[in-house]
Amino acid sequence: MARPLAFLALAAALAAPVAIQSAPALAQAVSPQPVSDSVSLNLSVEEWVKTETALVTLVVDAASNGGENSGTLRADILKAVSGIADKAQWRIVRMDSQSDSAGLERWQAALEARLPESQLSALADRAKKASRPGLQVRVGNIAFEPTLAETEVTRSALRERIYSQVNAELKRLKAAFPERNYRVGAIDFFETSTPRPMMVKRSGNMEMMAAAAPQADMMEGVQDKLTMGARVTLSAFAAP
Repeated sequence: MARPLAFLALAAALAAPVAIQSAPALAQAVSPQPVSDSVSLNLSVEEWVKTETALVTLVVDAASNGGENSGTLRADILKAVSGIADKAQWRIVRMDSQSDSAGLERWQAALEARLPESQLSALADRAKKASRPGLQVRVGNIAFEPTLAETEVTRSALRERIYSQVNAELKRLKAAFPERNYRVGAIDFFETSTPRPMMVKRSGNMEMMAAAAPQADMMEGVQDKLTMGARVTLSAFAAP
């Protein structure tokens, strides 16, 4: 029994130095975590969104006896408003009905189309001329609102300007801290729109709009101001 115990003691003594020597090697294999330096700033740019057209809403009040003319009422409305503006694509966006005490169906429809400023002059008069007994047409609203495509073009231009400012800021950081390699960590965009005042005329002011339309032709389009901001984070990794 003495020889096996002596053999085990010798084997343990030989293995001990190996374990002691492996601990420093394991410590060297674990590299320190890099430290992130960051610089945050807010940028803001603005531009006018120009539109050459106005969103016009027509309101049509019609009466029907509930017979065959009810099935053609939609076509009759579109035909009646087709001559109010050249090449206008009128779309019915709402159509409601109710019956009166005389047994007639009363319909009210709302139509929308985008018109250039040159066609806004005397628009209320042309709507009145398009009316007839049983079908009355009037101007409900005129709003100078940019289209989605016009707004997206301006948004794209504003983002490009912000990117240019970010690149300029990166160059300044590299000059101030040459030992740091700063990069863009994050850019969060946000925006606000400031519409021009007095650019929307309601139905009660249609006569004012018709009288002011010749002056509006000289305005070279109506614009909304779009302001875009960005929260920018510039970061760099450095050894602790």
